[in-house]
Amino acid sequence: KAIQDIIPVVERSVQIACVTARQLVMKDFAIERDHNTIRKAAHQMVRRLTSSLALVTCKEPLRVSISNNLASRLEETLSAMDTQPPDRSMLEHACVQVSNDNLELGCKLVEKAASDRAVYDIDEILAGFYLRK
Repeated sequence: KAIQDIIPVVERSVQIACVTARQLVMKDFAIERDHNTIRKAAHQMVRRLTSSLALVTCKEPLRVSISNNLASRLEETLSAMDTQPPDRSMLEHACVQVSNDNLELGCKLVEKAASDRAVYDIDEILAGFYLRK
């Protein structure tokens, strides 16, 4: 759920990386005749750009989203039980700790998904450029 919450932020990173990669590939490979070389370079470029942008833009929103989603789920679960609820500060501390512990994994998942999406998008964007070669 936390990763789904930050998809719009990551989508913007994919768009920026694709536009940038398209411009660079079309400039740097204008005289290259082998479309496979161009395609491979475009994939590498867009993957790196997307990974970096996604990591920078998703880290803090993902941390907040994980913490908020966990807190709401814990509150729902604890309120359904017939026990006395724990101290609010203890609950917040646990949510922050869990979100910090899982942030790197979440970022890697976001980076991978964004990079895969960007490769697909750059192939669509550069399809005409590949065909002319």
